[in-house]
Amino acid sequence: MLNQFFVTTLETLINQALRLDPTSLHALNTFAGKIIRIEISGIDFNFTLFPDNQGIIILNEYEGEVDVRIKGAPFTLLRLLLQHDATFSNTPDVTVSGDMNIAQELLLMLKGLDIDWEEQIAQWLGEVPAHKLGTLFRESQNYTTERLNALQNHTSEYLQEKVHHLPSRAEIEPFFKSVETLRDDVERLEQRVQRLL
Repeated sequence: MLNQFFVTTLETLINQALRLDPTSLHALNTFAGKIIRIEISGIDFNFTLFPDNQGIIILNEYEGEVDVRIKGAPFTLLRLLLQHDATFSNTPDVTVSGDMNIAQELLLMLKGLDIDWEEQIAQWLGEVPAHKLGTLFRESQNYTTERLNALQNHTSEYLQEKVHHLPSRAEIEPFFKSVETLRDDVERLEQRVQRLL
């Protein structure tokens, strides 16, 4: 029941945001007919997106085939959306299976939503309160981003240095070099075998 409430609320918020940015709403034509599954690990919560040029339908329960599946922890997915330079390729905690192009284009579209929230709020509250709320939101967003980065750094440091569950970059670098050398050796061996045959 709670999952359904969350999905309905999320669908309403996303569609209202898309209506405030006609360019992004028009960009949904790219995704018409595509099915995108989002899996939030840690809390075992999944939902499926069905975009078209009118908006996005979100279902809590869907068992059919999907075009792309995106899986990650809640804060990792949130950071992926909030940080401008974050992508699937530089966020290793998020896994994408299926059509990577759909996932990348969806992420770019969501990050590219260009909505003047202050203007929307000003219609209800007036310009001064809207500006103060906008400033507060931007400061909160910056603070949240800084805290998420600090949490990630502290967690990595704890796992590497204190409990030794993860190797440090200096420890893993020789392994990566060995793997590259082995790969090159296998390729050379394969070429020799081909020539002999």
